[in-house]
Amino acid sequence: MAGLYVAPGSGDASGGIRVKKLSLGGGVIEEVFRDLDRYDLGDSVLDVGTGFGVLLEYLVRRGVGRIVTVDVDPSALGAAKRRFRDLVEVGVLRAVFGRAEELPFGNGEFHSVVSLMALHHFSDVEAALREAQRVARRLVLFYDWTEAAAMRYNPHSPEELRARREEALRAAERLGYRWEMHELWYKLEKRKTA
Repeated sequence: MAGLYVAPGSGDASGGIRVKKLSLGGGVIEEVFRDLDRYDLGDSVLDVGTGFGVLLEYLVRRGVGRIVTVDVDPSALGAAKRRFRDLVEVGVLRAVFGRAEELPFGNGEFHSVVSLMALHHFSDVEAALREAQRVARRLVLFYDWTEAAAMRYNPHSPEELRARREEALRAAERLGYRWEMHELWYKLEKRKTA
């Protein structure tokens, strides 16, 4: 795997921390990251659903000064801590055990909350969307797979992904999120006003 050097919080490649590059979902994730590039995420971001750490890698490359990742899978959190050990040691990254539906953080603790391809795993999508709104000061973004991605980029059936997407869109509408549909992924977005 190719290496990438990033100085914590600066976005400057000089004297930085080594981060391994990871790929997931072919060009789909890169397409999502191009979309994410359009947003000002601020200097503190909560990653909901650590998974393989792909979003963490992106946030590090962006130079986010404070990153917290939350997941219910201790092995995902352990892998993130090992992979990003230097960032954990300097206090840029924290990995926290917790559920998306009951985030263990204070109101408005983060500038932004971002979730990458994890929404279909949550037991209560509406509760997860509410919690993300609660802990974000500015912006909430959830990206997830459409049914067209089933069995290509994830092991779920088209029916499972369709049902979760429909549930997410209904919840998003009730909570005032805007949504955007693409062939293989969709996005839920909520901007908070001061």
